Amino acid sequence: MASLETSVFVSVLIALILIFVDYLILPTLLVTVLPIVVFTGFIASAMAGSEGNNYRVGGIAGGVLAVLFFLVKFFTPPTLTFNLYGLDFNVFLMFEGFIYLILGFVISLAIFMLLGAFGGMIAQELFGPDEKERDKQGNSKPLRN
Repeated sequence: MASLETSVFVSVLIALILIFVDYLILPTLLVTVLPIVVFTGFIASAMAGSEGNNYRVGGIAGGVLAVLFFLVKFFTPPTLTFNLYGLDFNVFLMFEGFIYLILGFVISLAIFMLLGAFGGMIAQELFGPDEKERDKQGNSKPLRN
């Protein structure tokens, strides 16, 4: 089984490859990013195995994807169909834009972490230890008198 860092790195790399294939090679299918984030959380939790086989690993992988997407979208300029002649230098307008930027980052981080944790929870249910096995291991300790 892989460590937490390795499983997050490999799952994010797989997610980036899937997004590249989705947007550039197969644009007619257009699978949204949300199932890819759930799949990333699933892969990260499944790879972590017994060391950290729980939903938190998937949430971490989703959070890493959110930060990567935010950085890419932050440095990509928008394509506008009109010119913004009416906008001049306004401190309050800049402050409002900064507030929206921070708010958008926090909301997208929360959504991506929840979706990654959901994928990790699916992996935990599929590959995690059964409840009966945990109860047998817990009850096998001898009683002290």
